[in-house]
Amino acid sequence: MPEVESGDVRISYDAVGEGRPLVLLHGWCCDRSWWTEPGYVDELMNDHRLVNVDIRGSGASDKPHEAVAYTADALTGDVFAVADAEGLDRFAIWGQSYGGRIAWMAAAAAPERVPAIVTSGFWDPRPLPEKPAEIDGWDEALRQGGTSALVDRFKIDMGEAFDREFPSWAQAVVIRADPEALLASRRVRGTWNGIPEEDLTSFPVPALLIAGELEDEDDDAAKVAAMIPNGQSLRLPGLGHGGACAASALTVPTARAFLDRWFAS
Repeated sequence: MPEVESGDVRISYDAVGEGRPLVLLHGWCCDRSWWTEPGYVDELMNDHRLVNVDIRGSGASDKPHEAVAYTADALTGDVFAVADAEGLDRFAIWGQSYGGRIAWMAAAAAPERVPAIVTSGFWDPRPLPEKPAEIDGWDEALRQGGTSALVDRFKIDMGEAFDREFPSWAQAVVIRADPEALLASRRVRGTWNGIPEEDLTSFPVPALLIAGELEDEDDDAAKVAAMIPNGQSLRLPGLGHGGACAASALTVPTARAFLDRWFAS
């Protein structure tokens, strides 16, 4: 299992497959099994060199408990540290949710190195709106009952869709996560630099924005894709956030064609 030091944090990842390099970034409270369990790695490894990263605070990577460890510069720095360790001058990125925001930030930071991005469950890179940090109740759940309580909170939020959107393997991923690291990463996210709307019209990196119909009822992903020069969106009927992130069979064909177009070499 390869590792790289990024600052003073150890980042763990897997690298498999042959072809154009594609860095995979999972969502918050998850780990890199979100790419293996739903079948993405099996589907993509024959035509891509897949670099599947445990984002800092997750999986086998180090899990700092200080919020300062989760700045935008730190998270994007990890991506480039892994790429450098693998000898990748240019690489596409596919990010799920939290990992999708990191994909946007990495592309904005070094568009000469990132020829294309794909995001699942995160389509709007503009600055985060001001809102109470605990509006979703996740911080309170983590503090009071740890990751098991967070899963219970997800059950409340998702209702009848929970088992479909968040299968048993995904629940297990959350339960084994580090609650203090999750809380630390939440405390600093409001400081992350978004991309101002006026800059989206000249955003230099092609982006495919994937969203489930139930998480993006107004089809905002299509609106954001229309703002950027080489944007594309994919709407997944009947799926919410978790379902959209796990829907490899529905997303890989479109993502493959998109990457074939914009990352041809």
